[in-house]
Amino acid sequence: MKANFLTVLRGCLVKKMVYVNPWGCFVEEAERVLTEAFSKAYPVFKGLRIQLEEPPSREYGDLSCSMCLSLARKVGVKPVEMARKVLSNLSLEGCVFIDRVVVSPPGYLNIYLKRGLMVGEAVRSALALGDRWGYVETDKPLRIVVEHTSVNPLHPITVGHARNSFLGDSLARILTARGHKVSRRFYVDDVGRQVALIAYAYRIVGDSLFKPGVKPDHAIGELYTAISALVEVRRLKEEVKRLRDSGKFDDARRVEYELSDWIGILSEIERKNPELLGRLMEGMGSEDPETEVMKLLRDYERGAEEVVKLVKPLVEKCLAGFKETLDRVSIEFDSWDWESDVVWSSMVRKALEGLIRSGYVKFVGGVPEFEAGRAVDELGLREELGIPKSFEVPSLTLLRRDGATLYTTRDIAYSIMKFRDADRVINVVGFDQTLPQIQVRIALYVLGYREQAKNQVHFSYGLVKFPGFKMSSRRGRYVALDHLLDEAEARAYMEVTRISPHIPEPERRRIARSVGVSAIKYSLLSVEPGRDVVFSWDRVLDFKRNSAPFILYAYARACGILSKASEKPNEYDVGLLREPLEEELGLTIAKFPQVFLEASENLAPHTIASYCNSLATVFNSFYDHHPVLKAEERLRKARLALVEAFRITMRNALRLIGIEPLERM
Repeated sequence: MKANFLTVLRGCLVKKMVYVNPWGCFVEEAERVLTEAFSKAYPVFKGLRIQLEEPPSREYGDLSCSMCLSLARKVGVKPVEMARKVLSNLSLEGCVFIDRVVVSPPGYLNIYLKRGLMVGEAVRSALALGDRWGYVETDKPLRIVVEHTSVNPLHPITVGHARNSFLGDSLARILTARGHKVSRRFYVDDVGRQVALIAYAYRIVGDSLFKPGVKPDHAIGELYTAISALVEVRRLKEEVKRLRDSGKFDDARRVEYELSDWIGILSEIERKNPELLGRLMEGMGSEDPETEVMKLLRDYERGAEEVVKLVKPLVEKCLAGFKETLDRVSIEFDSWDWESDVVWSSMVRKALEGLIRSGYVKFVGGVPEFEAGRAVDELGLREELGIPKSFEVPSLTLLRRDGATLYTTRDIAYSIMKFRDADRVINVVGFDQTLPQIQVRIALYVLGYREQAKNQVHFSYGLVKFPGFKMSSRRGRYVALDHLLDEAEARAYMEVTRISPHIPEPERRRIARSVGVSAIKYSLLSVEPGRDVVFSWDRVLDFKRNSAPFILYAYARACGILSKASEKPNEYDVGLLREPLEEELGLTIAKFPQVFLEASENLAPHTIASYCNSLATVFNSFYDHHPVLKAEERLRKARLALVEAFRITMRNALRLIGIEPLERM
């Protein structure tokens, strides 16, 4: 029996027979016995990959297999008959956690768990493993680069960028806990027209832009909006005149509508900062800003000393503002990679030359275009790189007409650079970058970096929306993360004061800061990345359900119980935990390693957030219905052990999404 036990659960144990992943072992057992039973009952299904799901009710088992419903027709029998035959060939020899398997109409195989055993092993494992509980380490560690945030140095970090930051940071934490060597990277986009535009404006206004008490990234954001508005108003006025002179009055009216919007933005800037707007207008005079901007762009790309001295310090000031914001939310980077360093090296030139030699570049009006779509079709890359059949891949323009590089071209070179130190690269970038991300991977493949092309992942995500407010960074219409954090902290302080007025003022402030940050993080992480987030303060700071305050409050409750107990839960009998809510809490704790494992393999941090909410919900129900400190002594010890297992599990889960739990609220 012992030999079978160790064989079945290989990879599930550590020293002294402590389970690393008890629920995973149960799933593994179920998959093994069902695979064997299907093979014996119907040899045609030998080696069948078993699919299991958790049924909606305990009445139908702890796991269920519905495969007979779809497979029965292939062997010409009814699903229920097939399920019965599979069951008759099923052996539970060597199983530890499976209690029984039952057939239910119209052909389900329901697997029932030895619940008491699972609860006991989960509690014992959590207490024994402590900080490592739940973190199932891989036996094949990889070097992984997670590039995230990478905000253009033109304005403060917005709430939209914050979702990127929190997702990327959580991915890095999860993959590190899995045992991979993770490098967190921020790509400093200091090359391109936008930075050249802000540098042009900075050359006019100088350091008078920066005022005491105003973060530099916020000041730069205001300058970016002002110069964008001035340039756009000038351009659109010329466009309206050209269209009217050509008799295209309908087109002119459409442009006038956009012009009116930009004039409104200028009026708002004049109201807020007339000095800034006046200096810009005076400095611009009658010169063509576009000509000056493009000259700055070209000069910076070639590393002209006077332009580098203008651009670099400006970008560094913006990055200083970013770092201050990121420090508030406990996000750090291992490397800040400057795009200019990529351009000034030979990497971009070599990538361009390689693509031209590949035969997949054509010249249109003297401008090189990478025929990515043709490469996909001729090299059969749709399946190899996971490009949907319906996704049309257009050609990629590699250079401007004046010879300046374009962002995606530079990104090809940067991708090659990232793979110098990585087996896998994860780029956390919005949905709107789907096409460029695919084109970069195709270019890597054509350049001979075939494994790298397969191992570069675009982790995409949706928008953050505020009802009735359309965001635009260029127009200065955005919600800065700094302001959102300030508001969250203020609201959290009022709620903490209402709930716990007895807590000293400094402590209330500290708690409010932590709750505010955690609330924003959770609200942006808990929604599946593919869906947009609709921001609502009522949901973000809801102390009663599915929010960081709700989860943190459950954790603080557990800490309160444990701090009042005179003893640590060293000797306990988990066999006494037979109440339904005790079992449910124990089973939820048992599932944590499997949830973590699936989150790391599927790159799904939102599932960790969802798990935290489920765990808090179950704990609160247990807390409301079952006294711990006032229970009979033996039961008290068992429940204390359960509460401690909950505390360890919740702490470890929250840390994966960058939330530091609070022992007091």
